[in-house]
Amino acid sequence: MGQKANLNSLHISKLKDWNCVWYSNDKEYKKMLSEDLIIFNYLKSCNVFIKDIEILKVRICRISNNIVVNLELTNSLMLSRLVLLRNVVSNLHKTFNGRYRRILLVSKVLSSYELKSDAIFLAKKIARFIEKRIKFKSYLIRNLVSSSFLISKGIKVSSSGRFGGADIASSDSLILGSIPFQSLKAQIDYGFCVANTPKGLQGIKVWVCK
Repeated sequence: MGQKANLNSLHISKLKDWNCVWYSNDKEYKKMLSEDLIIFNYLKSCNVFIKDIEILKVRICRISNNIVVNLELTNSLMLSRLVLLRNVVSNLHKTFNGRYRRILLVSKVLSSYELKSDAIFLAKKIARFIEKRIKFKSYLIRNLVSSSFLISKGIKVSSSGRFGGADIASSDSLILGSIPFQSLKAQIDYGFCVANTPKGLQGIKVWVCK
């Protein structure tokens, strides 16, 4: 059942940490969790981050009365868009009614080497190919998977949906190398994205064993 689960929650270890880091009692837990979901959804739908500059991962840390949001981006932000980040922070302050003293945004731009082994980036790139009516097992997607396999131990890509506009949904996969799902010591990165095709939605799941 390992290949059907989100390994980001199963493989929490010294190499992988939680996406949200804070402590609270039972009364404040629900409130703080809902605030984290607001931050996640707002940053993913913010107009500051365009298609060329996408957010791959968001990690929220709470230190006393401050919130630190770590972002992993595909490209660096332009100077004109750095000014818009102040509006993002001010809108978050207004949403939380000024309950927090500081809300800090810390961004990290992944290198081309890191992007090749990032499961979320691969899932989004394959989803864009499928939205452009490129077949799942085409040369472009196979070349993308094989290039990431060169710097990893194994990679698996699974897709499910209406391939080629078929009436019945089916699933297909590409596997290179070994993906030890049952071993908790393995460093496996998981990514998921949905391709919006004219015939319906098509899910893309990617597992990368680093």
